Amino acid sequence: MNRIIVDTSTGGLDYYPFSHHVKILRIKVFLNDQAYLDGEELKADEFYRILRDQPDLIPKTSQPSVGEVIEFFENLYQQGFTDVLVTTIASVLSGTHNAILLASKELKDKMNIKVFDTKTVCFSEGLFALKADKMLSEGKSFDEIEADLSEMRKRNTIFFAVDSLNYLVNNGRLSGAQAFVGKLLKIKPILQVQESGHIVSIEKIRNIKNALSSIASKVIAYTNGREFEAYVLYTGNPRLRAHFIETLKNELGLENLYEAPSTPVVGAHIGPDVIGVGIFLKN
Repeated sequence: MNRIIVDTSTGGLDYYPFSHHVKILRIKVFLNDQAYLDGEELKADEFYRILRDQPDLIPKTSQPSVGEVIEFFENLYQQGFTDVLVTTIASVLSGTHNAILLASKELKDKMNIKVFDTKTVCFSEGLFALKADKMLSEGKSFDEIEADLSEMRKRNTIFFAVDSLNYLVNNGRLSGAQAFVGKLLKIKPILQVQESGHIVSIEKIRNIKNALSSIASKVIAYTNGREFEAYVLYTGNPRLRAHFIETLKNELGLENLYEAPSTPVVGAHIGPDVIGVGIFLKN
C-alpha cells in the first residue's frame, strides 16, 4: 500500500521552501483567454506583475473538470499510489472540492481516495496538507490524520485587508454602487475566513494603515491569550507588505514570520493589493 497527500494549488505549496512530499492538483487561471496552470505555468510574482502592467485586465479562473481530476489520480496510480488523502480549498469557495469527490467515486474500485475540506484557502490550506504529510511519514492512518485535521480546522482563521476594491467588484464580490461609495470614502474592508469557509466583511475602515492596525487588534481578540502560530499572507504590493510586517512587529511582537504569496487563482479574485495574517491556535 503506497499512500500520498494531495493539495489543491491554492494552498501555495509551490512557494514553500522546505521539503515535503505533497502532490499538487492545479486549478486554472485565464489571462486574455489563455489558460495557465496555477503555480506551474504561471507563478505569483509574474501574475501580479501582469496585473500591475495591465490594470484593466480581468483574470478568470476555472476548476479542473472531473475528467481532468480522474486523469490526475490515474497518473498517481501509475506511480504506485493506491491510497490518497486530498486536502482542498474550502468547498464554499470553489467547486474543485466537489469535482474531486466525484472523481474519487469513479475510481473507488481501484483507489482509496479520501477528500478533506479544509474550509480555508491560501497557505492556511497548505498547512493542512503539510500536517497530513508529516503524520503520514510517522505511519499514522488516514483516520488518525483526518481526526487531527478536523481539530486543527476548528482553531484557525485568516484576517486580511483589501486596499483596492476593483477586483472584488469585477468578480462579483461587491456591487458597483458599493464600490463607488467605497472609493469615494476610501473604504478599506477587513475580511475574515470564518470556520465555515465563507469569507465575510467584518469591518470597513477609511485608511489602509488603520485597517492593518485593526487586524492586529482582531488577532489579539481571536487568540485571547492563547499560544498561536501565524504567517503573513500577501499579493503583489511590496509597500503594503512591508508596512504590515512592521505593524505586526510593533503591535503584536511578531517577527520573522513566514511570508506566503497568494497564488494566481486566489489573486484573480482579490487583486494585487491585499495583505493579511493567517492564525492557528495551538492546543
